[in-house]
Amino acid sequence: MLEARKVSLRLGAKSILRDVDFKAEPGQITVLLGRNGSGKTSLMRCLAHTQTRWSGEILIEGQSLRKLDAKTRAQRIALMPQVLPRPPITVRTLTAFGRQPYLGMSGRLSEADEQRVDSALKQAAIAGHAEDLVCHCSGGERQLAYFSLLLAQDTPVVLLDEPTASLDMEYRQVVYALLRQMKAAGKTVVLILHELADALELADQVCVMDRGEMVFTGTASAFLSSRIPQSIFGVCPKTVRDEKGSEYILFAPLDQTK
Repeated sequence: MLEARKVSLRLGAKSILRDVDFKAEPGQITVLLGRNGSGKTSLMRCLAHTQTRWSGEILIEGQSLRKLDAKTRAQRIALMPQVLPRPPITVRTLTAFGRQPYLGMSGRLSEADEQRVDSALKQAAIAGHAEDLVCHCSGGERQLAYFSLLLAQDTPVVLLDEPTASLDMEYRQVVYALLRQMKAAGKTVVLILHELADALELADQVCVMDRGEMVFTGTASAFLSSRIPQSIFGVCPKTVRDEKGSEYILFAPLDQTK
């Protein structure tokens, strides 16, 4: 479980986060929504402790995040940032970095570590590109390579900042399948998405931020029955059915619903 209590962040004269309360449970996918500049990425960086100037309290599995050393923290929580580096290393080498928090004094991967790397490459459907350089991978391949790293790191808490940004539908569906696998494995999964319909289909819990504050926490159905879609995102949700009777949620701009 991951929990934030009254977390605030101030950078210079600017207040970025204000008394944010947040809780994400194991075996669930929590989606953070909000307009650009609402504080989503800043909160995620605080939760991962890559941004350290926050006040308040963050607990991971009941322990204070600030009291964990860097190695222990890396065994508990993993972050996939929005902008992914393109290093001139192989996909396999990148994946192996996920085992770094568990290595002994020698710094060498054990046979069990190598097996974990192999398993992560296969699970992320990127094993066929294991010897390709990350800097030569397509956007979708690079995203899967970093998912492979996360799977090798095997932390109970996983944070992802817009993991489907700029991906086509095929790669997006692969990513969503991986997120569901993480959920099924009992991990606490927290991600930022901008695609509202996809977010609601994935999420066990929806959290909405606006101007540095948490303004909504609830289920997808509670989100749809609230005024948040209209007041925050300027859209109106509509349920449509296809010829097979399957239901889908579409979001129309308010100026098109009058």
